[in-house]
Amino acid sequence: MDPATPVYVAKGAAATSIAAGTFTALHALLRGSRHPAPLAFSSAVNGGLAGAIFFGIREAVVTPLIQTSPLGSKQAEASSNSTTNAAQPTWTQLRMQRMLDTTVSGALTGAVINRWQNGRVWAGARTAALLCALLQLGYNETGVMRIKYVSRKLQETQSQPQAALAPFPVQEKDASPKMSFFDRAMSIIGFRKLTDEEYLKTLKKQRDEALARIAALERERAESLQAEESSGASEGSTTVV
Repeated sequence: MDPATPVYVAKGAAATSIAAGTFTALHALLRGSRHPAPLAFSSAVNGGLAGAIFFGIREAVVTPLIQTSPLGSKQAEASSNSTTNAAQPTWTQLRMQRMLDTTVSGALTGAVINRWQNGRVWAGARTAALLCALLQLGYNETGVMRIKYVSRKLQETQSQPQAALAPFPVQEKDASPKMSFFDRAMSIIGFRKLTDEEYLKTLKKQRDEALARIAALERERAESLQAEESSGASEGSTTVV
């Protein structure tokens, strides 16, 4: 298991807890509740527990199993072919990133929580799988939109002449962007909003890690094939003798 997995699971659980508590508090205020704090606290605790179960199952169980399964090997080969044929993955690959991991983990999480509450395993697994799949799809679509926006801005910047970029000296202003309440809350637990450049660096790092994983899988497969060929040759020589 990756040493960074516990930290990632803790951050995911904290983010889920904050999101659940904030949504419940806003919903209670809109409905005219005079005491939204107890409801928000209860929802935050339950959301944190569900988030810890979900991210723990996905990062420690589901994702490693998928990566070592034949399906993970096929996906790695497809990713290797797409990487060698093009400089970057397709939009479809980005939109479908981690969809299987999230859907399976959501189903398991819903089954565990529903089994604990009322014993209906299938209903909880089905609802949680659908909800997690939609959330992951929305997250992936947001990433695609951000990549397109950054690429468009970079192309516009490169297409403009250098003289048009700075026709006269402009006085620099110290105008730091204002942080929203949600950004401040996320920064307290260690989350920070990435800039466009940092987001591109993160994507490149994920691509390099995927390529390293693909190379390791191909090396393991080549070693296993070589071992099978050598064992077959030794058995043949023994039969001849």
